[in-house]
Amino acid sequence: MKAGNIKGALLEYIVRSLLKNCGFTNVRSDNLFTFERGGLFFINGKGAAHDADIIMNPPIQMPFAYPTQLLFECKAYGTSANLPIVRNALGLRNDLNEFEIVTRDSLRKRQNNRRAAYAIDTRTRFLYQVGVASINDFSKPAVEFAANNKIPLLSLDWFLGANTISNFNNINQTLIDSFDQQDIQNLYDFLKDRDGDMYHDKYSRTLTFLRSDNIIGDIVTAANATINYSFVGLLETGDMVFLFARSRSEDNILSRQNGFASLKAEIHWSSDRPNLWELTVYNSNNNNLRTNFDFYVPKRIFNHWKTFNLDKSTALDIKQQFFSKVFVFNQKNNPEAPFSIINIDREWLDRARQQID
Repeated sequence: MKAGNIKGALLEYIVRSLLKNCGFTNVRSDNLFTFERGGLFFINGKGAAHDADIIMNPPIQMPFAYPTQLLFECKAYGTSANLPIVRNALGLRNDLNEFEIVTRDSLRKRQNNRRAAYAIDTRTRFLYQVGVASINDFSKPAVEFAANNKIPLLSLDWFLGANTISNFNNINQTLIDSFDQQDIQNLYDFLKDRDGDMYHDKYSRTLTFLRSDNIIGDIVTAANATINYSFVGLLETGDMVFLFARSRSEDNILSRQNGFASLKAEIHWSSDRPNLWELTVYNSNNNNLRTNFDFYVPKRIFNHWKTFNLDKSTALDIKQQFFSKVFVFNQKNNPEAPFSIINIDREWLDRARQQID
């Protein structure tokens, strides 16, 4: 087994687990437009069938639009993901979304203005969003290209600790060859299994392996712990943020939501770690119900702020412009209300501006 295969499968497993935790579900193949072969999932495009590393349904669909499906291309490189990788994702998105079946017979029927049937195939059509996931960060050109073409980016470096990322980058062929290869094959099969259950009898080797003292087990343990106490939020700009509850407990305000409660928030930061902000979320009807979350400011927003030398007044503008509303996926804890909406507290924001003035 090659080390690159294990790293790629491990990256897919973590990203898939994160999305499942937010309420995303696996896409099931229809054995025509999509199909599975050799444990891989393929989706047809204009030119060829593409191997989809991750393809999932979002927790909710928007009305008056084709249903969407989310694909993530996973790139387990030891360096920053660069521009060609993100550019390829745009090409894949176009190829999938522009795919349509037109036969010679349907073209001939177009010549008959009184044709009885439509010259299109009767099937469910989807709008595909294609993102790129990486172990490490993305290069500046890659981030700029992604922003301009609305391609979501996801780096494990944004939400896993430095030690975990270091362990990930230290997976090499020497390490993989040092393990029992039956264990490694069983681990690979588990990581690629979209419905993988670690406690199933067929993955007993994997369960024992991950519980032993090795860096792969450490990576999975750290990733699962982080995912279990985190939430994915979307800004109105389309940027993604990861909210990490400061208290490692299921008892936080988002976990306790039983409906669409009115949530407000304050946002604070400190000069020693200006890219790590604190989101204090509370119920507008009861300020005593509150939870503190940490999140990393999306890099493009942080770089914009740096052009103003991390000015306090500009920070307030950024909070109002980019973080006035955060949509948090929460289907794991509340299937009937799959997301929460957090609005920035306008009164608090006005008071903060007055203090600066």
